[in-house]
Amino acid sequence: MSDHRAGLVGVVGRPNVGKSTLVNALVGFPVAITSRKAQTTRHRILGVLTRPDAQILFVDTPGLQNEHTAALNRQLRRAAYSVIAEVPVLLWVADILKVTDEDLQIVKELPKEACVLAVLNKADRIARDHHREAAFELGQRLAQLYPFKSIIPISAQSGFQLETLLKELVAVLPEGPALMDTEQVTDRPLRFMAAELIREKLFRLLGDELPYEATVVIDQYEESPGRTLIHATIVVGRASHKPMVLGEAGQRLKRIGTEARRDIAKIAGIPVELRLWVKVVANWADQDKLVQSFGYGDL
Repeated sequence: MSDHRAGLVGVVGRPNVGKSTLVNALVGFPVAITSRKAQTTRHRILGVLTRPDAQILFVDTPGLQNEHTAALNRQLRRAAYSVIAEVPVLLWVADILKVTDEDLQIVKELPKEACVLAVLNKADRIARDHHREAAFELGQRLAQLYPFKSIIPISAQSGFQLETLLKELVAVLPEGPALMDTEQVTDRPLRFMAAELIREKLFRLLGDELPYEATVVIDQYEESPGRTLIHATIVVGRASHKPMVLGEAGQRLKRIGTEARRDIAKIAGIPVELRLWVKVVANWADQDKLVQSFGYGDL
């Protein structure tokens, strides 16, 4: 009887604890975009790791937070909580040096019947004795708060203890064949990845200067031998946001396009022609119908 294992693993936690960076590191491919901006992840992203002994389908989720209550944020919370409710194996991810009340509230809401591993990210920053002592005390506190299967300090950036984490995950997955093609690393098409990469460059280049209400819509996507043509629109929520994206004489938009085109071409494996526009749709993130029309209705 084969001892091959396969299953879904939900990755949950508050914003900016490194969930997407962790999924990318485990899969070995940038399936989820990353930036310092909270809730950069807006969709449930599936990252597929295929090994000789197992296939793990990681479900990356939007960061859970209560600060913003707009229609977009409500939809993101629903997406994350649906994974918590539906996926039997979960990774709860936290920053090992910044576990907040918000983190602990998420722990309290984890289903008792789930198999949950606590992943304490950014452990490479524990350089001093008092940090190590605080981390040990945190582990003890978490063990009293929830019956975690394991509590593992890791670093998604450096790779510290990622193999240990994977061994723990494989051990709790059910026996069975691969659930997806072994050559796949995600279930998302290139068209979706292109929009996400444009949004990643937007957030990385503007940082906190640009408010949260910005998204990307693919208007045209054509694949032909030797080239992929993409027309995309960056949608912002206020007229004052448009010049932020454009930059002086359009230079910032040009840079967004250049960096996004480079990364899209790496994934596509062929040259990409990318054209970008910026459009204002007033307060779109506060309106349920508009949120759904921009692709956030079925996360």
